[in-house]
Amino acid sequence: MDTFSAGEGEIELTFLQQAGADPFTADAGRAAQIAAVADRIAHFISETRKTLDIAVYDMRLHDEAAAIITAALRGRARQGVAIRIVYDATIDSGGNDVPAVPPAHVEADKKAPGTQSFVHSFADIAEIKGVRGFRVLMHSKYIVRDGASPEPAVFTGSSNYTNDSWGLQENNLLCVRSGLLSSFYSKNFASLISSGTIIETIEDRAADTVRVAGVPMSVAFAPGQSPTIIKEIVGAITAARTRLYIASVVLSSGPILAALSEAIDRGVPLAGLYDGPQMDQVERQWKAAHVGADKVNTWEKVARHLVRKNSIPYDRNRPHDPHNFMHNKLIIADDVVVTGSFNFSNHAMGNAENVLLMQDEGIASKYEDYVRQLMTRYKARTPT
Repeated sequence: MDTFSAGEGEIELTFLQQAGADPFTADAGRAAQIAAVADRIAHFISETRKTLDIAVYDMRLHDEAAAIITAALRGRARQGVAIRIVYDATIDSGGNDVPAVPPAHVEADKKAPGTQSFVHSFADIAEIKGVRGFRVLMHSKYIVRDGASPEPAVFTGSSNYTNDSWGLQENNLLCVRSGLLSSFYSKNFASLISSGTIIETIEDRAADTVRVAGVPMSVAFAPGQSPTIIKEIVGAITAARTRLYIASVVLSSGPILAALSEAIDRGVPLAGLYDGPQMDQVERQWKAAHVGADKVNTWEKVARHLVRKNSIPYDRNRPHDPHNFMHNKLIIADDVVVTGSFNFSNHAMGNAENVLLMQDEGIASKYEDYVRQLMTRYKARTPT
């Protein structure tokens, strides 16, 4: 776990990678990393004065991490903080078969059971609502602290709130202190908790923009702004000239793949990594859904520039096996960083998601260093 400050201290970046070589074997370093992430989030929570809003896809902590986060939440509740939590309440149909559905609805993220019971352990101190959608997920992961106060902040990134997410998976986290940015997340949270459903109305509007200590940022939320998100990501890739990295658990969006392919053709040095078994599943789904060979060929062209992490494939029949996915959803294009909860897939466009774009050479370089570390780590294990 590496942490850096940027934007005069108003932006904090945390980079996670798998601790320990064998996910099935207990590791002291892994336990320490999980506790350190829990402490980082607990510290964010502890600075809350009035309101704390949590939107989380998967929240299933145990052992020391559970104790740390539980103590932080209950401590704030005793001080009169109003806590609200929304979580994904999608019902899993079970089984490991490839779903016989159109391509737009494949590639759904998977999680082990337990989020509902853990979240509802706070029912005595928090307003809680499960959010549902049809074949879509409440997939965001963010916390808004004191959204309407003079000192608000957002904690976001790619990581769920589980021990595996903090100890076994590659994820990035951000803390941003900004009133305007926090207000956009607060508005999104209000929509989720008031409706309890994923509203699929498309908004024809650009991403919201803000400057944090001189760093330009743009934020958008799916599904309403899904076309905007794709436009922003494709635009960043298309504009890249000297630096293009990607770290993504899946990479199956047609427009994003096409933009990466075109970048390769014009000589932009593309590099990065992806989760191997997750993309293997995507390829099986493409074939089952009769997706054309052009898309498969484009993926194979892009994949030749990337490193594969051979994680443990998810098995619904063994949901409590370790989940050590390469879980980032990250693009670095010149000085632009794209991150958040949005997988670079068709399915993500229908989910409740959040995407943050930052334009800053120093921040982009920190992310580049992180991705290059991961490439070095997994390159030796990538089959030729």
